[in-house]
Amino acid sequence: MPQSYRLFSTWRLLAALLVMAYHFCHYHAEPRPIVTWFEHMLPLLDMFFIMSGFLIFDRYGSMENTGRNYLRFLIKRLARLYPLHLFTLSVFVAFALLVHFGVLNSQGAGDRYDLAALPANLLLVQAWGGSNGLSFNYVSWSLSGEWFAYLLFPLILFVAGRGRQLGLVLLLALMLLGLEYADRHAEDKYDLWYYTKHWAAYRVAADFLFGVILCRAARQLRVPPGAQWLAWAMLAATFWAMFAEAGIYLTLAMFGVAITLAALSERRDANATRWLDPLMPVASVSFGVYLWHPVIELFAYSLVWKRLMGAADPVVFWLYLPLPMLATIAVAMFSARHLERPTGKWLEKTLGEWAARRPWRILRT
Repeated sequence: MPQSYRLFSTWRLLAALLVMAYHFCHYHAEPRPIVTWFEHMLPLLDMFFIMSGFLIFDRYGSMENTGRNYLRFLIKRLARLYPLHLFTLSVFVAFALLVHFGVLNSQGAGDRYDLAALPANLLLVQAWGGSNGLSFNYVSWSLSGEWFAYLLFPLILFVAGRGRQLGLVLLLALMLLGLEYADRHAEDKYDLWYYTKHWAAYRVAADFLFGVILCRAARQLRVPPGAQWLAWAMLAATFWAMFAEAGIYLTLAMFGVAITLAALSERRDANATRWLDPLMPVASVSFGVYLWHPVIELFAYSLVWKRLMGAADPVVFWLYLPLPMLATIAVAMFSARHLERPTGKWLEKTLGEWAARRPWRILRT
């Protein structure tokens, strides 16, 4: 399998841009029809996590399942994602302090900027089921879910080694049964497992495991002719399924076919997707676009749009919309190069040196 998946990167960028536009469109003078249209595409978030499982297993699936390797794996993943989380979270914590000290006013400050929720956000456990609402950088629930999936990685490796593909499928079925059981206590549709954010770690883990299963399957499949265009066609069909409200399991299965075809196409000919190279500098920071856009929203909409411009004209809204989106992309690219990578390297080195000095049994196995 190639190390660079241009189709994956492009699709993740597309998903990040659509999620960003969805959140920004809440500030339209009449947001309900637009928001409802975007909400048909909420399963795109699951595509993020399925791809994550695919890529992580593609890279670490052959790793020997030992405590030493597990710790190194966690350090590498933490160094990759935590700086982005910490920088975006810091902006909201600073804003929360200004609200709590009375310098600024904010609707819903008691929930979203509740400082009691800060420890959970710092520990990346805010989406494990112990919180009552989204706090600070509200999209960081996805990062909390990713971290939960990483913590489960030794179990995934164990099942993949002992039970192979059948064992992974049975584990996924067990996860889905648990999620469906939890749905019985849902008060509304946003508490269902494929919508919920408050206990989304378990949803993310199931998506992640599905990606692992797809990665293993892709290694055994022949590459069909025209796989790249079949992948694009299946992605388009999946969008049709989302708008047709075809059902979450059918939608995710179609995503699975599209993702598998995308991976196979690049295995057949990595040069066939070089036409996407101009997008790669932006596509490489798609997760940064996703995490930074609520920060830009805070300034571009909560402050400039609502308090300074006070604009309600729909035409002005659509003319204004590209500016915060472009600003988000620029901030994400700057952050990746000048903030996240240097901090991530320092964090990986520091934690690696600290772990090497620990005499714990886990490091000896």
